[in-house]
Amino acid sequence: MSGDDVFSVRSFKDLVSDEAWAELTAYPSWPYAPDRTLLHQGDPGTHVLALTDGLVKVVREDRDGRERLLAFRGPGEILGEMAIQERGVRLAAVRTMSKCTASVIPADSFRRFVRGHQLAQPLAVLASSRLREQTEIHDGAVHQRLAVALIRLVEVSGTDSLTLTREELAQHIGVGRKAVSKALDCLGPGLVKAGKRRICGINVGGLKGMLERSMHH
Repeated sequence: MSGDDVFSVRSFKDLVSDEAWAELTAYPSWPYAPDRTLLHQGDPGTHVLALTDGLVKVVREDRDGRERLLAFRGPGEILGEMAIQERGVRLAAVRTMSKCTASVIPADSFRRFVRGHQLAQPLAVLASSRLREQTEIHDGAVHQRLAVALIRLVEVSGTDSLTLTREELAQHIGVGRKAVSKALDCLGPGLVKAGKRRICGINVGGLKGMLERSMHH
């Protein structure tokens, strides 16, 4: 892991024009309550969601029944586009972590939108960035991986106060819950204030400084 690019999570909105994003979000928009499944793993790709408000998590259940928390997504993201492009089934579920608002775009409309705005390249960049994001979260000591995850969460959600359990963080970085508690103790309340079900303070500058120092040792 090196440099600021480790922390940055590029959203779909970052990769397209304001006009293109406005066109997507002009589709019917709906509010969703927290803890609601927006897209189900295994369902056919019938539509895409453009997230305009709130925070969601992308979760995959493996064949052995274990759940993996692959990623967090915030405003400016599209959800479910992979299944649309490949005309396949959804490889993961998407669940709300807060109140959310999203526009619903039918599959055929989204494919026309991609062709009309020549978005094959931005979508490839997005897929590559997401793959890198999931790979890097398993690189380094547990407290370093946790720090990267928390910095990205602040960037994606726009807040340093989140309803998030230690179990969810453990699923995300691929360790046990006890390892997350130990890593939080290691980071200390000066860098992360964490309760049982809530992260109520993330010192992004402090975490980045700690990571930069550890990279140079």
